[in-house]
Amino acid sequence: MAGNRKRLGELLLAHRLITQEQLDQALALQRERPGSLGSILVSLGFITEDLLLQALAAQHGVSAWRLERDAPKAAAVAKVPEHICRTYQVLPVEVRGDLLVLAMRNPYDLDAIDAVRNVTGMRVEPVLAQEDRLANAIDRTFSGRVQANMDGYVERALEEFKPQDERSRKATLTEEDTRPVVGLVNQILIDAIRMGASDIHIEPRADRVDLRYRIDGELHPIRTIPQGLMPMLTTRLKILAELDIVESRLPQDGRISVEVDGREVDLRVSVLPNYHGQRIVLRILDKSVTLKRLDDLGFSPQNLRLFRNLIHKPYGMILVTGPTGSGKTTTLYAALREVQRKTNNIMTCEDPVEYDIDGINQSQVFEKVGLTFAMQLRAILRQDPDVVLVGEIRDRETAETAIRASLTGHLVLSTLHCNDAPSAIPRLLDMGINPYLLSTSLIGVMAQRLLRTLCTECRKPDDDGEDRALLEAVLGHNHLPTIYRAQGCPQCVNTGFKGRVAVHEILPVTPEVGSLIASHAPIEAIKKAGARYGYEPLQVDAIRKVIDGKTTLAEAQRLVFFETLPAQSPGSELRLAA
Repeated sequence: MAGNRKRLGELLLAHRLITQEQLDQALALQRERPGSLGSILVSLGFITEDLLLQALAAQHGVSAWRLERDAPKAAAVAKVPEHICRTYQVLPVEVRGDLLVLAMRNPYDLDAIDAVRNVTGMRVEPVLAQEDRLANAIDRTFSGRVQANMDGYVERALEEFKPQDERSRKATLTEEDTRPVVGLVNQILIDAIRMGASDIHIEPRADRVDLRYRIDGELHPIRTIPQGLMPMLTTRLKILAELDIVESRLPQDGRISVEVDGREVDLRVSVLPNYHGQRIVLRILDKSVTLKRLDDLGFSPQNLRLFRNLIHKPYGMILVTGPTGSGKTTTLYAALREVQRKTNNIMTCEDPVEYDIDGINQSQVFEKVGLTFAMQLRAILRQDPDVVLVGEIRDRETAETAIRASLTGHLVLSTLHCNDAPSAIPRLLDMGINPYLLSTSLIGVMAQRLLRTLCTECRKPDDDGEDRALLEAVLGHNHLPTIYRAQGCPQCVNTGFKGRVAVHEILPVTPEVGSLIASHAPIEAIKKAGARYGYEPLQVDAIRKVIDGKTTLAEAQRLVFFETLPAQSPGSELRLAA
């Protein structure tokens, strides 16, 4: 179908919407300033946006849909979840029997059509909408609906909530009392999941409750809720997480399982007593998210080769370090998928089990009954494993058990909280681990961070002199490719960023590095030795992402500690993407 389409210029000429002279002028401008021919014709005033939309629709063989004139019907919008509309940039606009009319920026996007057909069970008729208007309509539709729904739930809750003294209020807080808040809590959870948030923060203040979602690593204010509703919000969430609703002096942790748009989602709940009430954070674990492969995690070619070399070793301990939310678990799951065979036995002990991986034996730590990482790991070693994943090394007992497992012919993968890869060594020594055992068991350490990626629809060239000077000093020359800064558009909800990419540093523990560990050598000596085998600091990989146009220097400096400029040596030159 696409192969028989007329070119846009030919189509406009055939319908006498522009002249040959106008087309030639637009084409000449397009060669100087790359962009779509249609947008250039509109900017020159040769054609209106409405006529362009009609011409493009005719070119695609579909109908045009003017969103500014024909607003999407509520019955149609209710058919398709928000996350599908935002992911594929589509919007259902009308229902005709078993036919759903779908406004699209690309009527040939078969993945989008299939996704909508699968979730609705209806036939889909694509229609073409102007791209900017479609993006704005999606934002207006769902932002408006979210705000309206939340406002409604808040008003209903306030109507039923009668201010009382604190003692009687606590005595009467039951699930039935919080009935108006049930809808508000559900709306908070559903909206966060559909927006792709990783965490929900409910924060009581002196005169209000702040609701924020963490999206792509940054907290975004969503709205404020009247402070008087906080006790009922807390009670409802505690009931869902099976926590003690009476206890308000001690921290509590729980878990909620929900189903949203046919997806199974787990939420880890943390309740912490605060000055103005109990602060609640929910970590969202979407089980329907497809597990990634190592090739999809943003590794540079050298780091990917180093990491693959480590995980394919028959035994030894590999650590992945970084703060909470830096993608450590995602990387380890990708590593497990890489080494998974029908001929080996892979076992895990996690807290919690974040994603169910077919063919891998996963178990849950339950510290409330005394089932710690160390106890679970000792039990796993009696199950004849080949590869073992330990969710986190938190104490000396777990570390020693993991080390002894790696010394007895097992490949052990785990995580550790520290700032960079070399810092894992003094961290383990500080736990009381024998340096000789550590040097003979540890085969590699990787640190990683997640940087927000620039929105390709609106990024702009960055002419900041200081940024360019820093990068030129790192590269050692002034032949710097174009670097970009964030701008903001409807596609990225005006943040300038869309999605995240990982940056890594990998320290392979070679015999030379192992000798340094055993002799309590300083970190700088270990780094220098590691550089001879491919180790590069995090900031080198971060700068590589900047000069590849994937992120900004400010974003890299936000998450990666730039202590000094990296020294240029034969093993650490920055390699630009071809």
